[in-house]
Amino acid sequence: MKTKFDILIVGAGIAGLSQALSLAEKEPTLKIGVISKSKLQETNTRMAQGGIAAVMSTQKDSYINHIEDTIKASQNKANAQVVKYVVEHAHDGIHQLENWGVKFDHFKNKYHLGLEGGHSKARILHVKDQTGAAVHDQLIAELSKHPSITVFEYSEVIELLLSETKEIAGAVLYNYEEKSTRILTAKIIVLATGGMGQVFQYTTNSSIASGDGIALAKNIGAEISNLKSIQFHPTAFKEQDKKQMFLISEAVRGAGAYVINENEERFLFKYDPRAELATRDIVSAAIYQELKNTATKNVYLDCRHFAKEVLENEFPYIYNYCLKAGYDLLQQAIPITPAAHYSCGGIQVDINGKTNVPQLYAIGECANTGLHGNNRLASNSLLEAIVFTKNMTESIVKELPKVTFQTLIKKSLNSLQLEHNSFDKINELRQQLRIQLTAYFIQKTEKEKKSLQELLLKCKNELKQLPTQELDVIHFKWHFDLVEELMV
Repeated sequence: MKTKFDILIVGAGIAGLSQALSLAEKEPTLKIGVISKSKLQETNTRMAQGGIAAVMSTQKDSYINHIEDTIKASQNKANAQVVKYVVEHAHDGIHQLENWGVKFDHFKNKYHLGLEGGHSKARILHVKDQTGAAVHDQLIAELSKHPSITVFEYSEVIELLLSETKEIAGAVLYNYEEKSTRILTAKIIVLATGGMGQVFQYTTNSSIASGDGIALAKNIGAEISNLKSIQFHPTAFKEQDKKQMFLISEAVRGAGAYVINENEERFLFKYDPRAELATRDIVSAAIYQELKNTATKNVYLDCRHFAKEVLENEFPYIYNYCLKAGYDLLQQAIPITPAAHYSCGGIQVDINGKTNVPQLYAIGECANTGLHGNNRLASNSLLEAIVFTKNMTESIVKELPKVTFQTLIKKSLNSLQLEHNSFDKINELRQQLRIQLTAYFIQKTEKEKKSLQELLLKCKNELKQLPTQELDVIHFKWHFDLVEELMV
């Protein structure tokens, strides 16, 4: 088993796999390791339905339009220079994906472009309503062409290791199948660990999206910024007793779906003249306010006015999922709820993906590039990952000749066999944290803030009494650290 790498990439979604492929193509002799917390196919990328925003022609659209839409959606908090760079290089990212075999939908020999909330023009490239899965499958297929890439499945980094000069030197890896740890050394580490939806009560994120990379980076002194800007997606399918919710794509509203209350009224016009085409933060807030004003339990997404061929041809995955769950979208409005969806902040990076820790990079949802500000524009997430890949590759290849393998500082988890016990007390406290954090993010009241702070103090005291070598305890500490950071 290989344990020594030029570059170690933690995460195997679009950000991690694109980075690995880009590096392998640029320098085939590099030894690259990719770590996947579960099987390769389980990532947030696969759950991205809508598509990728990009101006592919300036005849009916423009870079300026996309830039303005992004900054407006960000509540004017996005970094304008970063937004300009990403938007102007979006088509390059699309062509890179096409070079790797991704086939976006076309109509009459032109891209079939979707419209989504917050966009002033139709500019969403997609593969039906399973764009993320189509992209991810193709990236996985490309891996087999590069023997220089080693993939670790069902494995998780539980600690990043530094040298005596405070540079990245390696990582401690836990393998779930073997139930054992090993130390991997690396000249450069790239964090591509995705989001942190699992720290909330309800989320559209995959079960492995628990903010690991952000917690790991924070633990070694990486700068974390804007973490409090968590985007809630307004149209998660509200299924009873489910925490991980099925996402109903923004593109369904873009295609003309209505959001209605229990009296079958389209109420969003009361909150924004764009109604269903307003940005996610506005629609989510409007839904919660409407539920409060009407003292009702549900709002609904209404597609009953759609032609059957629209649902079957453009949204087959969503249509069939709802059918299996007992809802025919042509006959019934479906209950929806806002759910934690995307982390707009994270590990602070520059335009090349560099953090403040030497030889540590971050890309994708775990990174804060400045593109999203306080609120992400729909379909800019997959775009961000693929556009930053090129910059990061150039930076890493340039930096590598100056970097040598470092002597590791021995830390608490280096040589320990981690147990994987389950602590009832931890499970109870983590669930309380999820509920309280969600309530605080929705209500933003002093009462909710005080309740959460009291719970954090209780968790802190509990952590002092728990064994640090237990995997569940490590995860609990990460959860605690993230909630603390979210409160800043």
